[in-house]
Amino acid sequence: MRHLLIYLVDGARETRLDQLSAGSETAIATGTQYEMEQKADALAQLWITNEGFKRQPQDEFVFEPLERTVALAMKMGFTIVFDPSYTKMDRPPFNLTGAVPLSTWRGMTPKNGGGYAYALDQMRLHARPTLPPNHELNVGPSDPKEFPAYLVKVSAFLKTVGPFAEFTLAGD
Repeated sequence: MRHLLIYLVDGARETRLDQLSAGSETAIATGTQYEMEQKADALAQLWITNEGFKRQPQDEFVFEPLERTVALAMKMGFTIVFDPSYTKMDRPPFNLTGAVPLSTWRGMTPKNGGGYAYALDQMRLHARPTLPPNHELNVGPSDPKEFPAYLVKVSAFLKTVGPFAEFTLAGD
């Protein structure tokens, strides 16, 4: 997964275009905001043409491992995640909101050998359960008629891994 990030350094006059891939950031260019937006569009089009990349529709989430999603969120200025499992009201120190530093948040705890994938959406972080790496359900049926039954099995197993969840993010 690759992300293109546009930073305003000195307003629209000086803007930086960076690439974030696998949690590692690489500077690509600097210029005006307009120039960097044009360069980002051209670079994305080049990836689509030469490497088979696809633009993700804005209403769909891009799920990645926790570390990569947290790295992207922190690059966007988020430092806090509100996780209800961290709410503590029975004894000091109290945590009424479940606020946790994003840099130390461990994410969801999966069960039955599964995992979680995470997506960033504006000011929210989404978590979805995933199948274990070598689970038999990772390979779909070859017969399209078997696909509905396959989806029912996958859905049932994912429920045993854990719930889907959504968390709000904030900056300092």
